[in-house]
Amino acid sequence: MDHPPQVKALVDELYATLSEKGRRDYETMIAAEYAGPGEQVEHYSYGSGVLSMIALPLPDAHTLRLTHLVYGGCTAHEIRQDLVARGLGSLAITWVYPPDTALPGDDD
Repeated sequence: MDHPPQVKALVDELYATLSEKGRRDYETMIAAEYAGPGEQVEHYSYGSGVLSMIALPLPDAHTLRLTHLVYGGCTAHEIRQDLVARGLGSLAITWVYPPDTALPGDDD
């Protein structure tokens, strides 16, 4: 695979904050944060949360290149299970935290 998709997993606190006004608002925020110009976004119920798939149409107009898989409200096991099923089991998962979260090792 020339360009594997980025895999993002929202921590529960961030997912709860983004989805507190409903799924439509959550989906809009995910698209605004991760989708680039011309990319297509589809959202699916998955496991205990939502999977957002973002893809860029290729010049032949019949093929999409998956650029992001964004999981919200899903467990690490559910995410890894989905990645393995897609043949992407070796990809790293990037955990996304709320902006004001102090992470271990932060000395601010």
